[in-house]
Parts: sequence; structure tokens; C-alpha cells
Amino acid sequence: MAAKTSNHDVRRTPKRSADPAALPRTAGPSTSHRPRPRGTVSGLAPLPRRTLALYGAPLVGVYFAMVLFIAYISKYATDVLLMAPAVVGLIFGVGRLWDAFTDPVAGYLSDRTRLRLGRRRPWLLASALPIALFFLMIWNPPRALDSGQLVAWMVVAIFGFNAASTVFLVPHMALGAEITESHHTRTRVFAVRQLVATVGTTLALVLGMSLLANAEDPRDMAFWLALGVGGLCISTIVPTALLLRERSEYRERGERLTLASTRDTWRNPHARILYVMIFVEHMGSGASMVLAPYLLHYVIGMPGMIGFIFAFYTGSSFLSIPFWGWLAGRIGKKRTWLTGMATGALGYLLLFFVGEGDLAWMCMVVCLTGPSSACGSVLGASILADVVDYDELHTGQRKEGIYYSFYSVLFKTSSGVMAGLTGASLQWVGFVPNVEQTAEVRLMMRSLNGLVPLACIVVGAAIFSRFRLTEREHARIRAALDA
Repeated sequence: MAAKTSNHDVRRTPKRSADPAALPRTAGPSTSHRPRPRGTVSGLAPLPRRTLALYGAPLVGVYFAMVLFIAYISKYATDVLLMAPAVVGLIFGVGRLWDAFTDPVAGYLSDRTRLRLGRRRPWLLASALPIALFFLMIWNPPRALDSGQLVAWMVVAIFGFNAASTVFLVPHMALGAEITESHHTRTRVFAVRQLVATVGTTLALVLGMSLLANAEDPRDMAFWLALGVGGLCISTIVPTALLLRERSEYRERGERLTLASTRDTWRNPHARILYVMIFVEHMGSGASMVLAPYLLHYVIGMPGMIGFIFAFYTGSSFLSIPFWGWLAGRIGKKRTWLTGMATGALGYLLLFFVGEGDLAWMCMVVCLTGPSSACGSVLGASILADVVDYDELHTGQRKEGIYYSFYSVLFKTSSGVMAGLTGASLQWVGFVPNVEQTAEVRLMMRSLNGLVPLACIVVGAAIFSRFRLTEREHARIRAALDA
């Protein structure tokens, strides 16, 4: 590629074929990389532990906040704030759909940022205080608000929190894809990311939800919990934004044509399959996450055991991550992810048959669904980094921001759609908070927790079976880029 070639000219270069089979063949990734400025991270060199630690540290607080919000805000709003389930589901669902706008904007701006601090880190720094403030707003609405004012307060808080978390998450995932160019080291980066995120998830589901579910005054407990989590977010995001280095050679290679960026992501055949599969598959797991507290309370009849159950979920998820990374190195990322989907499908099938007092059954189920979720989180992010390399070969640009923004949008919108549908479904079958539920309501809860995720996984696996960007194809792409 000529140094003076414009981004627009590169896009039209006829010498580059869209067919991976036309790329130069090689036994593996080339070790002859472009010269790198001093102090940048090498594409194939082992990553320093300090780099991985700095990259992962903020995820403890951020995922605590996000998971507690996703998993418990619906129940907190209906049972404590006494809001109607349909209204809560609508606010939550539309708030997630709002990310369909904010995530791509964050991706575009992140790719195009050219500050001395880098492309990604300025956005991490800017997100710290808003995440803390909006999270506090969500869990601490003034008690004097009437019903209409409460709805308005929650709309502002939820939309603000979603936007602030987007400002952090999209650049952070893009930064992870830039740390290394190695096919399997990328899996290690995102495995570390998922391990640390699982710690935050565990704290949210085991500690946070238990404190809120068993508190004498849930509102008071929610205030102090939100204040502490917000402080943790600020104290970990700021050091990462200031100390973690970025690869300076990528700074001038971001996308400048926003419409063209969107078109490139959809024209990329590997991204198209990956995106559609993620949206379909995550719709089911999003419904299960939202309804899990209801299932434990109204179907199993053990609301006080919510922390115990989620300890099994996050513990099995955490322990499975090294296994998924090892397996991906043996049989490839695609086959490993399909194995994870099969594990999750079995778990959700068994979940449909859970009944009153079935604590042991529930523990067995989450020991299947937890590892399945971890597998998708690690390999989905790792595979997308390879897809970005395919895009660079055909456009001459690095667009991690826009690719990971759409990746984030699909996760959020799919769960948002299901949150709205689950809230409406519960109200339709006659759900009334804090009382014993009818057989129809309990059946709806079991179906939305079990059968819906099962169907989504089956369809998602069928779509993903068509994915063709293997390790061998990626090695040929990297060789062409390095040449």
C-alpha cells in the first residue's frame, strides 16, 4: 500500500480480492511485521502481565454496575419502587435500544480520535464520572417523587447510564483487539477480560443482589451499594486510561467516512454471519437474565438463595474460561464456540423443568449455562478481532471501534427487546408483585427462562455453522497485511 494513498483510494483499489482464497498462502502468521515505534506493544511478543492487569482492572466495577442493573432493576422497580411491570420493561427495553444509536457513535468517534493520549483512552477517562453518577441515580430516586416524576427520573437515569457505559465499553473492547495481532493471543486477552468481568459479575449477582434482596430497607441499601460501586469504577478506570499504552501506528488509520464504515461492516461476510448469530443467540440469554430473580422468588420459592445460585453460575463460568481458551487452541475457535452453545442448550432445556424447592436442580443448570455464556463472551470478542483484520486488508483502515460498537449494540438491543417482551408477557398473564403467582404466571416464567433461550441457541448455532474465517484463513490475511 503506498504511503500517500488516501483512505478513499484504498477502498477502490482493484488489486485486493474479497475472496480469502486469493490471498498469499503461508504456513502461519508472518514474523516480519512493520517497524513499531518504541514503547508500543508487539503484535506477536508475549504480553506483559502489567498490560493485561491494567486492561482488565476497570471491569470489576463496570461489570458490577452493569450486571446488577440488568439482572435486578426490573424486580427492584416493581417490588420496591412499585412501578408497573409493563412500564419498567418498556423503559428498560427502549433504554437498551437507545444504544443502537450511541454505540456506533462511540465507535466512530473512538476510531477517529487523534489525541496525544490515544484513540481509546480519552473516552475511557471521560466515562468514569458519568458511570458513577447515573448508576447512583438509578438506585436512589427521591422518595417524594410521584408516579409520573418517578418514571421521568428513571428514564433519564437509565438512558444516561447506558450512554456512559457505552462510552467506556466500546473503546475498551476496541483497545483489546489492538493489543496483539496473534490469532490465539487475542483469545488470551479476551479470556483475561472475561475473567475479570466475571469477578465483577459475581460480586453483583452474589453480593449485590443478596444485599438488596435481604435488606430491611432496600432503598437505603441500594444507595450505599451504588455509592461504593461508583467509587470503584472511578478509581480503576482513571489509572487504566492514564497508564495503559496504545499502539501509536494505528492512530492515523481510523475511518473518516461514517456511512462507508457502516457499509463495510455489513459487506464483510464474516462480520455479517457473526452479527446475526449473536443477536439471535443473545435474545434468549437476555430473557433468562432478566427473569432469573423472578424464577427464584416465585417458582422455586427461595428468594433468599439468589446469591447462592448465582455463586454457582459465576463460579462455573470463571472456572471454565481457561478450558475454553485451551480447547480453542486445539480444535479452533468456531468448533469451541459451537461446543459451548451445545452446553448452554442442554442447560436451558433442563431449566424449563425446575419447580418449587429445586435448589440442587437449579445449581446443576447454572453450571451448564454459566460456562456457555463465558465461552461466547471470550470467543466472540476474539473472533471479531480477526474479522477486523479481514476488513483492514480490503479497506486499508483499522475500524475496531465501529466493529465492536455494533457487537455491543447487538448484545444490548437483543436483551432490550426481550426485556420489553418479558415485562409485557408477565403483565399479560396476570403477574402481581409480592404474592403467590398463578400456574399460568409460573409457566410463563419457566418458558421464558428455558424454552426461549433454547430455541435461540439452536437457531444461532445453525447460522454460525456457516462461518468460514478459520485460523488458517486468518494466517493468510495477516501474512498479506504484514507483506
